[in-house]
Amino acid sequence: MRFLNWPAAVALLLVVAAPSHADKRPMNEPLLAQFLYTVADDFIVDVYYNGERVPDSRRKLLVERFGATAERMDIPVRTGDWIVFNVVNNRMRWGGAYYFAAAGIKRDETTTGFTTELNSGKWSCCDSPRNMARFISDRDFLASNAAQEVERPWHEGDQLMRQFVKEWSGVPIWETVGTPGLSSWHCERGLSRI
Repeated sequence: MRFLNWPAAVALLLVVAAPSHADKRPMNEPLLAQFLYTVADDFIVDVYYNGERVPDSRRKLLVERFGATAERMDIPVRTGDWIVFNVVNNRMRWGGAYYFAAAGIKRDETTTGFTTELNSGKWSCCDSPRNMARFISDRDFLASNAAQEVERPWHEGDQLMRQFVKEWSGVPIWETVGTPGLSSWHCERGLSRI
């Protein structure tokens, strides 16, 4: 596994509750999403699916606006899976605005299986470089470290999410309230409540 050695990091975890070891679960678990859309200010460095780095070939850059990005990721997400996003932001740009949002889309390309939100407890974060490896590899590590609302969201973020996810009703999230760190690790756990 490759990690950034930055002084601050946050992570977001999507876990779809079920067996803790996704490689041992049956492939007939319910499909929550066939692919993902993300919007980040500034961008996503790496994505981890069930503890393994997602190859660049499964990620497609859709939009780049002065450093902020939108991507499509071909990652089928089932009950029991978890996804970790390493999102970075330069707080010296755009008055300190920052943004991260994601939505899992089902096969019909219109139905949202999950999205970034603050109420379910499925999205968690990690801001300690020494905890990143475990945060990525252990679905339940720091699960209680809830993602926070973005206080200074990038003004084009919601609009860009809706360009790809027409009925997107999620919210952008980050690890800390106030000034964001350079890097945010976000983990989404798709719990059975999805």
